[in-house]
Amino acid sequence: RELCFGGNGFAVVSRKGKRNYRYVCFAGSSNKSFFGVYDGLESGNAVEFVAEDLHKNVFDMMKNCEEKEEEEEAFRAAYLKTDLAFFEKGLKSGACCVTVLIQDQEMIVSSLGDCRAVLSRGGGVAEALTSDQGGYVAVSQSIEDANLKKWVIGEHKTRILKLEEDMEFLVLASDGLWDVVSNQEAVDTVLNVLAQGKTHRESKDETLIQGFENLMTCRKLRRVWLVKQQKELLPVESPIRAKPTRYYSSEDKSLYEVAPTLTSKKIKAACKELANLAVSSGSKDDITVVIVDLKHHKC
Repeated sequence: RELCFGGNGFAVVSRKGKRNYRYVCFAGSSNKSFFGVYDGLESGNAVEFVAEDLHKNVFDMMKNCEEKEEEEEAFRAAYLKTDLAFFEKGLKSGACCVTVLIQDQEMIVSSLGDCRAVLSRGGGVAEALTSDQGGYVAVSQSIEDANLKKWVIGEHKTRILKLEEDMEFLVLASDGLWDVVSNQEAVDTVLNVLAQGKTHRESKDETLIQGFENLMTCRKLRRVWLVKQQKELLPVESPIRAKPTRYYSSEDKSLYEVAPTLTSKKIKAACKELANLAVSSGSKDDITVVIVDLKHHKC
């Protein structure tokens, strides 16, 4: 099974492997965008809980932060708050994740476990923004795991980077991709897809059928949220009830469609190509890939 969705400046592909515990989250406001890839360990309890709560805790803890040190502490508090809440519920298993918050011409990248964020700089140079750990250690470095809790807490790693001119795009993905595809190979694959030109007629046809494709795609989604508000983060419901091609406003509750662009279509194609590459390279794990166009977020 596969879900696939593309929006303004980003795209998502998630393909089921041996397990069924992978989720993607997007939340945003007029000047903030949050992206997360979550990979569950033994059951869906942890990953679903984290996907629902972590971004809310991040937005809450980030209020009134002005200095870099305050932002790092806010992210730490958000991760630990999510970890503690899961522990108090007495749920089982755990979740690895990688998240990116983009705001005020900077991005805050955090990770736990073996999900990874890779940046493409000018000329297609791949740069890993997170470090992952394999095997048993990766499992322990996750949000909650009742069997390991006496030794491990949800302590994450965070980097804060200013958006620079040569920063092109981010690839966020689970270990289903990174176990078989190198950082540079992933960046090269995306660039090859983005470089493929299309005729005027093909571009026009894509625009005409995009709305229908979005309607069909949303029926397959399990946990992809899109929220747009002007002042505050709103509660988000299941995508079955809140279609992922639409946005909510805190002041105007009416829904309005967001027209996709050819660029978003290409980004989605690049996501699919990375998932296909992982499968052809032997990956049998769940594969989740998010590509974020950083040019979309620059002034």
